[in-house]
Amino acid sequence: MGRISFDTCKEANRVTSRRWPGTLMYEDVRSISPDMINEWALKFSDVVEIHLWGGFPCVDLSSAKAYRLNLEGPQSPLFWEIPRILGLLHAEFKGAVAIKHCFENVASMDKSATMAISETLRCIPYKVDCADAVPMHRPRFAWVSEKLDDTLQGISLDPQMLWTVVSAVAPHPSVSSWIQPQHRWLGEGDRIYFPTCMKSIPRSKPPPKPAGLEKCDENTISRWRADQFRFPPYQYKQQYLIVTDSTWRLLSASEREILLGHGYGHTLPCMSASTIKASKQRYEDTRCSLLGDSFSIHSFVIFAYLLSIRFIPRTHYQLLANRMGMAPGFRAPLRLAAPLGRSLQYGSPLKLRGTADVQGLNKFLLKRTDHTGSDVRIVTGEILNKKIFPRQSVSADWWEWKHIFKLKWQRPSHINILELEAIILAIKYQAIHSSQSDTRIFHISDSYICISICSKGRSGSRVLQRRLRHLSAHLLVFGLQLIAAPVESTENPTDEASRS
Repeated sequence: MGRISFDTCKEANRVTSRRWPGTLMYEDVRSISPDMINEWALKFSDVVEIHLWGGFPCVDLSSAKAYRLNLEGPQSPLFWEIPRILGLLHAEFKGAVAIKHCFENVASMDKSATMAISETLRCIPYKVDCADAVPMHRPRFAWVSEKLDDTLQGISLDPQMLWTVVSAVAPHPSVSSWIQPQHRWLGEGDRIYFPTCMKSIPRSKPPPKPAGLEKCDENTISRWRADQFRFPPYQYKQQYLIVTDSTWRLLSASEREILLGHGYGHTLPCMSASTIKASKQRYEDTRCSLLGDSFSIHSFVIFAYLLSIRFIPRTHYQLLANRMGMAPGFRAPLRLAAPLGRSLQYGSPLKLRGTADVQGLNKFLLKRTDHTGSDVRIVTGEILNKKIFPRQSVSADWWEWKHIFKLKWQRPSHINILELEAIILAIKYQAIHSSQSDTRIFHISDSYICISICSKGRSGSRVLQRRLRHLSAHLLVFGLQLIAAPVESTENPTDEASRS
């Protein structure tokens, strides 16, 4: 089955490269035309269902904004793309393919806006809040094409005039499963719920009519001011603080993404390593803002399940809620659980411990290794073979690490040469100190360039080619086969030692 994805940016009619087979990426929903949908129909001729998911900017709808203009606001016109695209899909497929949809936005919008959206989409929304399953509020409206009745066990419905309230109750996770180590939550044990995640916007002065200011005491306002007015003032109340013996803060980005059900480390790759190192505070603000624009998976797994009921067995909501700690992007059989936690989880009741498990992981990775390489220009770093799909990074968290040696470079050189030298040193260590021979060596590096040329075994750069011959000689003499995989620079376990 193919997948088509869009980003609602302002640049229209620009098609990006395919990120993985079967997926088309476009940068603007406004570029969708009848001809484009006809092209999809021909390309994915075996599709039996189309699930259209959509959301549009809530800036002019949220009650957190003073003087909001709702659907008349400058951020809201993208809403009208939703019924337009839905109409184009129905016109193209003419009932031959089941077309299902789920559209979402904030539940704090004015009733007039709710009514206008419902009238346009010809259905009333479901109102959901993840506070039934985690200690955090995230009330949202979902306009869904399918009827939610007894399809999913463990939920209850309360029909009201403008929407239907959905209750999906599951045991709250322990605080230790999501809070950063050596921190504690002042509201723990008092049935306190964190407020809705918002964008992190540092300011030199407060915005007009900040939400909840009149209900805040002086200490709360002081904390709000000290944090550059990043979030609405009510979020700085004492019961929402995460503290140590000497510091206070609000929920971190990693804690927010876990509580929202996105999985540990979901927003980590949102910036390049160099940008992160230039400003860690900006990195944290960006991650918080991305989460402030998202919805809770604890709530919307209900509608994902509802739309996919044709392909999966009936189950209970608590089983789904107990899978919210799944590693981002991973799929596991429905019978497996992955509760919230501060580590990557893959739906297995067993953790990787001991040599046998590590060997199993290595075999799993080796079976999926792509040996195709690419030449790289040492000056520009440009990958010459444009047809090669980028390799997918492994996660350093899959292993436990310790430093075994550290050397200081005797002379300055190009970073690509030094990265290749580091790989050679690692191979030497394995061969000489660990007595490895006639085996495969699995090596990770944050240098995609060096991984590419090591996989290919040659380079147009004379300097790199000389070092590659040195590497190849060691591999040949000791009977080693090098299998290299990339890791994100921010996860590189050697990064800290290399800078000390």
